[in-house]
Amino acid sequence: MKQLILIPVICLLVSCTSLVQSMPTSSATPPDPTVTVPIPTSTSTTTPKPTLTPPPPETVTYYRIRVEYVTTSDWSRFYLSAPEQVLTIRTIKVDGETTYFEARVEQLGLNQLLTDAEAGKSVGMVVDYAFAPNVIDQPFEFRIEKGNIGSSTVSIFKMTGNMPELIRSFEHAAVVEDSGGSNPGYFNVDLTPLKEVSPIVTTIQGKSHEKMLWAFYYPWYSLNNWSSSWLKDHPLEQYDSSTEEDIAGQVEQSQSAGIDGFISSWWGPESDTDSNLEKLLDIAGEKNFRVTIYFETLAGPNASPLGESQIRSWLAYAIKRYRDHPAFMKVDGKPLIVVFVSATVPLETWTRVFDSLREEGLDAVYLAMGYSLDSLEVFDGLHDYSVFTYASLAQTNLSTARGVHYYPLLSDQHTPKIWVATVQPGYDDTLQPSRQGQIQDRLNGAFYRATWEAAIQSNPDWIFITTWNEWYEHTNIEPGELYGDQYLEITREYAELWKGK
Repeated sequence: MKQLILIPVICLLVSCTSLVQSMPTSSATPPDPTVTVPIPTSTSTTTPKPTLTPPPPETVTYYRIRVEYVTTSDWSRFYLSAPEQVLTIRTIKVDGETTYFEARVEQLGLNQLLTDAEAGKSVGMVVDYAFAPNVIDQPFEFRIEKGNIGSSTVSIFKMTGNMPELIRSFEHAAVVEDSGGSNPGYFNVDLTPLKEVSPIVTTIQGKSHEKMLWAFYYPWYSLNNWSSSWLKDHPLEQYDSSTEEDIAGQVEQSQSAGIDGFISSWWGPESDTDSNLEKLLDIAGEKNFRVTIYFETLAGPNASPLGESQIRSWLAYAIKRYRDHPAFMKVDGKPLIVVFVSATVPLETWTRVFDSLREEGLDAVYLAMGYSLDSLEVFDGLHDYSVFTYASLAQTNLSTARGVHYYPLLSDQHTPKIWVATVQPGYDDTLQPSRQGQIQDRLNGAFYRATWEAAIQSNPDWIFITTWNEWYEHTNIEPGELYGDQYLEITREYAELWKGK
């Protein structure tokens, strides 16, 4: 099961030492790696998918500004008032010993240790923004929030080639009473000086992806799980994740609702999730279904990130073992791997791992978790797992989708990236020991429908469902005692709407 470590987006009343968006971070009951399975020789077959014609190249005209953002507080946030003004952003560098940083289209975030802030240390980041010419007559409005100590400074530069020229700089040091500890300051910048430089004109190549609907899938249930006091609901029929008949039934049920594949939780070589993955793949191959893995980055009783060597060895094993299986999802001939809480491992580590694997001929397509666009420097696309914590999911989806699509404008590499939107029926972990306890009521299906509407509006390459069968967090759409097949029916309705059937 996934665990949410909750560190509020706004620190209330007092300065905080760490500030991270709520996100799932571990499996509370990781499977025991006890099963040793030889590398299979697959005999299953699938029907080839039709080749999609890529869209014509898109010519884009834009201006570039640079934002230098520095804080001596323990936490600070930079929020855009109109993120729809921005085509995309790119993180140029991060300075200082940050405990957290984030670069989303609609907001930037910086944290450092409280003791470092009290000692007068600073952290900072430099981020480039691409603007369409039709918006630069509008003011660039933003607010800065921060902790109760220190200050935050934002400097805005116009860019002529790679030469920055300061437009304006702002410092925010105030402690604002009755703000709940967020201490907001509001600012705006006139962008018309951008007209003094020639706009950039470039061409980006679009990429066509078949509209595919995926569901996160958990292959570690035994019959003993269904008597657990930690469960709020139960499946209509108890099952064992290692039983081929039960796996086949789940694949058939999901297909009936328009789901094209499972993202199967995977805890590495010789785990039961590995042996059950083999069974799932063979069944999927017989049913024209797709499968990939959810690479579980955290392990152990403290849910600590895997070390670099272990990440590399697990990925090497997965690619070697499964890339040639007909049911394992491939993009441009390379296996797809979805990574859980990728931000818990530095991007520099992922870079070394991916480069090392490619040198051995073990290339893959990787999706990072979270909507921070800095991940696109290393990963091939973005997804998120739990989306009920976003204040405005529709706006977040739109700005992230636009940022992903136009990311090649500012990137050194012009390869198109993959945008995945996530839908979710609800959430409830209040029965789980050692959890803070969070609830997103299902609202009789209304919340699930709202996430679907927000996803479709963003024109995603794919849609992920959180989840098919995470019963412990009550995110399952698999039919159960409380709701019957209600969420299967809603899934079928929106899958047909999105795919145009």
